[in-house]
Amino acid sequence: MRCWEVEGKATLTNIEAIKAERVFEIDKIAKFDPDEAQKNYFYETDKTVGAVWCLEPGQELYLHSHSNVDDIWVCMEGEGIYFPDLENEIPIKKGMVLLAKPNQIHGMRNTGTERFMFVGFAAGSLPMDITRY
Repeated sequence: MRCWEVEGKATLTNIEAIKAERVFEIDKIAKFDPDEAQKNYFYETDKTVGAVWCLEPGQELYLHSHSNVDDIWVCMEGEGIYFPDLENEIPIKKGMVLLAKPNQIHGMRNTGTERFMFVGFAAGSLPMDITRY
C-alpha cells in the first residue's frame, strides 16, 4: 500500500498534504529583483536545504564557500560564468549541474542577455556556514 492510499484507495486529502510538503513548482517559487540576485528557499530539513536562485543579466552570486555542506546547483535557464575558485571561469548554461564540496570556493555571474535561474541544494550539517571572498 502506498503512503497516500487508505485501504487501497487514494484520498484527495492525503495527496494534497504530500504535494504541499514534497512537490514544488519552480515557476511559482522563482522571484527576480532588478537590483540584486534573489535566493528563494522552498524547503529545509535537518540535512538539506533547497532554494531557487534568480539572477537578472549582469547580476552576480558572490564568491563564497561552506565548510560543512556540499552545494549542488542545477542550471534551469540562461547562460553565465561559474567561478570554481579565485582564478578560473567556466561557461555554464541550462542543463548543467555544478558541485562545490566543503571549503571549495564557488560563485557565478549571469553574462547572458536573458535571466539565469538555478536550483541549489545544500547537503550536510545544517545550518550551513558561509565565508565570502
